[in-house]
Amino acid sequence: MIWVIAGTRDGREIAASLADRFPDQVFVTVVTSYGKELSAHEGLEIRVGRFTEEDMVRCIGEKKIGLMIDASHPYAAVVSRTARSACRRAGISYLRYERPEIALPPYEKLYHTSCEEEAARRAGQCGKRILLTTGSKTLPVFVKAPELQGKEIWARVLPLSSVIKECEELGMQARYIIAMQGPFSYAANRAMIHDLRADTVIMKNSGLIGGSDTKFQAAADEGCHIIVIDRPPAESGFPSASSEEEVLKYTEDYYGIH
Repeated sequence: MIWVIAGTRDGREIAASLADRFPDQVFVTVVTSYGKELSAHEGLEIRVGRFTEEDMVRCIGEKKIGLMIDASHPYAAVVSRTARSACRRAGISYLRYERPEIALPPYEKLYHTSCEEEAARRAGQCGKRILLTTGSKTLPVFVKAPELQGKEIWARVLPLSSVIKECEELGMQARYIIAMQGPFSYAANRAMIHDLRADTVIMKNSGLIGGSDTKFQAAADEGCHIIVIDRPPAESGFPSASSEEEVLKYTEDYYGIH
C-alpha cells in the first residue's frame, strides 16, 4: 500500500489522484476530523491522528506499506523528520512532496527569519499592530514573546472550535481572533490589513496554493513591515517531487508501471 501524509490541499489532491490510479491501495492520514472530511474520496482509507515514530513503524507493518509520500505542510518539519526516520527503520521507500516557494520581490520592509522566535523578536522592533497569518500551532510563541507584550496581535486561524479554544486558553480576546478558512484573495487580504490598521504582517512562504503571493502583495501595498519565516531546510539523501505529476510518475515507476 501507499501511505500519503496529507496535511495540505495539494496533498489531498495527490491522494485522490493516486486512489484513482491505485484503487484501495492508498492509506491517508490527517490530523483533524475536518481534514478527513476534506480528504474524502472513493478508494481512500483515511485515518485521523498524530503519529509518533513508533506509531508509524507499527502502522507500516500492519498496513503492509511499501511507499510513503510525505505531503505534509512545507513547515511541518517534525512530521517529516519523524516520517523519514520511521521509513528508514521499516526499510520502505520515502518520497517528499515539496510545493514550490514563490519568489518574493524586493521590498524595503521585508525581513527574513529562520523561526517563530526570531520572527517575534523582529516584530517587536517593527510596529504595534500585528497580523499573524502563520496558524495556531505556534501561536503561543508570539502571544508569550516578551518583545510583543503590549502589542496588538490579531491571529488569523482556522474556524474550528478546537482552534478557537486554543486561542482563548492563551488569553486572547475575541476581537483578536480571526477565524477564517483560506487561502485569501489579494482584495480580501488588503481589506483586512487596512481595516485592522496593521503595520506588521507575519507570514510563511507557503507557495501559490497557500496564497503567499496575494498576502505579500497586499501587505506591501499597505506599506506594512513583512516578516517571512523561511522554510526549514530539506534533509538531503531522500527523493523529492514538486508537482502532482512527478509524484504519480515516481509511484508508477515504483510499481513498475510504464
